[in-house]
Parts: sequence; structure tokens; C-alpha cells
Amino acid sequence: MSDIAAASKLRDKYTHFRILVIGRANAGKTTLLKRVCNTNEEPCIYDKTGKNLRGIHDINRPFSFASNPKFIFHDSPGFEAGDEAQLKVVQEFIKKCANATEVDDQLHAIWFCFTPDVSRFLFNLEMDFFNQERAGKAPVIAVFTKFDDFINQVFDIDLDDDDGNRSAAETKLAELQAPLFKCKFPPKASVCLEDMHFNDGAHQEQVKELIEKTAGSLDNLALKLLFVSIQQNNLELCMKYAVKHWAVPLIDLNSSVKMATSELKLKPVVEDCMKWFYHSYVS
Repeated sequence: MSDIAAASKLRDKYTHFRILVIGRANAGKTTLLKRVCNTNEEPCIYDKTGKNLRGIHDINRPFSFASNPKFIFHDSPGFEAGDEAQLKVVQEFIKKCANATEVDDQLHAIWFCFTPDVSRFLFNLEMDFFNQERAGKAPVIAVFTKFDDFINQVFDIDLDDDDGNRSAAETKLAELQAPLFKCKFPPKASVCLEDMHFNDGAHQEQVKELIEKTAGSLDNLALKLLFVSIQQNNLELCMKYAVKHWAVPLIDLNSSVKMATSELKLKPVVEDCMKWFYHSYVS
């Protein structure tokens, strides 16, 4: 049995991919999730009985979007100055998910949203989150939202053009976020987003990057297969992993085919490749 076939059997035990989204007020979390799920509708928030609690946000109440219910989200406010209680709530939630015996209750990834602010880029409690060991193996992706606003914050009238100010903002952002990646348990990856609220913007290209960075941060092949196959933003990523896990291993470093085409059983190869595409089935 191939690694993909084995991972697929394990993947079948999961009904959804669970993501914890952390971020301060007005960080653009809801806008981001709508872009990820390709919708303008509000999320459906559920209690333990499955009742829809629209408009009520609580880290222990999962929510999803009708456009892609395979993604389950949990929302947490950011760690405002001095709010140690919220940090403990998040840590307990992550621990509870890590100790869950049912796969449907496990946490698979964390998107930590930051709104770049020159005056106060990182709160002490945010640094504490990344300096304290977290339960479980859910990778954290740092998502820097509203980069367009950050460009305005560092705008220099003496710079000749927009590209100059963008370059200056990118340099400043790298400088401000450097301490974050020097923490004991830093993010696995990071992305920078801008103009996500504009319907005619390049938001889907940015979402593709977030999806790719998240997939690359997952160590568990079954979870990677689950995540890549249910996301609907990046078809190229499905193709990339299908090729990576089957086409590439069949070729050695000298680019010579390891087995003759006539000897290769194509159906298992095609079946395993198609497992990366959620809406495709091979009989």
C-alpha cells in the first residue's frame, strides 16, 4: 500500500479541518475567512446541539460557511494589553483539542492574525504565546493583515513612487516582526495580506499563498491530504502535491524512469493522484 493510500484511509476518519483564528479586534479575520471560503455570507455558528447562534462568537463554539462546510473555524480575540485571562482561555482550548480522543475534536492549524501597527506592533502577551510551549502539534501561521494601511503609516513623501513606499513598508515590517520569529516557539510560516475587503482586488492570489503556507506547515500526511483536498482556492496546489507524491518518486536523479511504462499499473497511480482533488472520484 502506498503512503498516499494509507494516508487516505486515515483521512477518511476526518469530516472536517479545524482552524483556530486568533486576532485583535478589526484585524480582518471574518473578511479573511470569507475569502478563504469564497463567500459573502455570514458564518453559521453552532452550539453543542447544532443550533445556529448567528452573531455570537466564542472560542468554544465552532462556525463554518455554507460554501465550504469542510472548514470548521474557532474565533478568539487577540491578547490585548494585560488580558492574561484570554491567553489562558486560548491555551486551555488548544490543550483540550490536543487531548481529544475523537479526531473530529482535534485542532489542525492556527492562524494568528496581526494588524501591523508602527506604534505597538506586538503586545507582551502575544510574545508570551509564542514563548510558551503549546499542547499538540497544530502549526501556527502568522497572518499580517491590512498591509495597505501599514504602507500609509510609514509613507514617506520624499520617496519617488508607490514602489518605493511599498519597499520601505516591507523592510519596516520585517524589522518589526523579527522578534516574533526569535521566540522559543515561533510561527511555522507567515503571509502578508492587503486590500482583502475589495471585491475586485487580488485577494484570491493572497489566499492561495496562505493555503500553500498552511499545507507546507502540516507534518501529518493525512492532514495535509485533507487540507489540500477540501480547500477550493488553489487548484495548482492539488496538482503540485499529486505530482510530488507520485510522479516525482518514479523518476531518479538522472531523470531515468525507474520502471517501464508497460510495467507500471496506472490505475493505482491515478487513484492516488486524484485523492488530492476532493471532488474527483476514481472507480
